[in-house]
Amino acid sequence: MISAGTIATQFAFAGDGDKKIEEHRLANRKEYKDMKRSMSNIQKDRERIVFHKSELKKNKEAGLKIESHMSKKEIRKAKADLRRDKKYLRIDKRDLAADQWVAIKAQDREKCQAKKDLRVAKREVRRDLRKGDAVEFAYDSARVQELYAKRDLEKQQSVALKEDVYEFFVLLDDEIDEVV
Repeated sequence: MISAGTIATQFAFAGDGDKKIEEHRLANRKEYKDMKRSMSNIQKDRERIVFHKSELKKNKEAGLKIESHMSKKEIRKAKADLRRDKKYLRIDKRDLAADQWVAIKAQDREKCQAKKDLRVAKREVRRDLRKGDAVEFAYDSARVQELYAKRDLEKQQSVALKEDVYEFFVLLDDEIDEVV
């Protein structure tokens, strides 16, 4: 099983403001690729609507009833496709967000576990100090220092993961706003 801590070590620390969405680690996710496909379909649907509206206008001016009716049907189909693609876009974004929040929660659980392990180790150090056991005290003191480092690393990874996800969704919202 891969833990969130090992996954989080692969994340770059956030903070690069000039980053493009294509360079982001989440850009290779299936949900993002589905979103790109939906955004492309939305643009194509809008182009189809504009095209069929101009065709309808030409056909009405020419007095062609059947062709005008067919253009109206195509406009309705294109608008239905547009609504469908917008729904798919919202669903894919929600799925991606849900996946990322699961990863964040897993990272937070690991951070809490590191804190818990540190509390237990500190308790052992205090117990060894009261007993006067120098060998165990030295061993447990080294363990406490190791757990402090682990706790700090878990904190950094948690913050980096949250910033990374936040940064991606800001970029994604900008990209979606351009299309929708």
